[in-house]
Amino acid sequence: MFPLEVIGIVIAFLLLLLFITVSGTMRANDRTVQRLERKLDIVIKHLGIAGPSAEGIAPDMLAEIDRCIWSDRRIEAIKLYREATGASLLDAKEWVDARAASY
Repeated sequence: MFPLEVIGIVIAFLLLLLFITVSGTMRANDRTVQRLERKLDIVIKHLGIAGPSAEGIAPDMLAEIDRCIWSDRRIEAIKLYREATGASLLDAKEWVDARAASY
């Protein structure tokens, strides 16, 4: 049929196309999530909903903590908060619970 080299090149090309498509979709999804988070922040600010202070936590770490809370992975959120702030287990649990309640 086809030489083995041609089949290998075709497979490599198809994998490259798949990678380009998936990475483009992931970037688009990331931009959509960022827009939604900005809009949600505006709504929360407008409604005057006050959650616990997030000062001293890097934005990317805070976003990951929020993802854990939204995904009902509170233990992981508590662990991340403790890593970011050095807080005690009890303080971290109370902070995560308060943040979850503010959603």
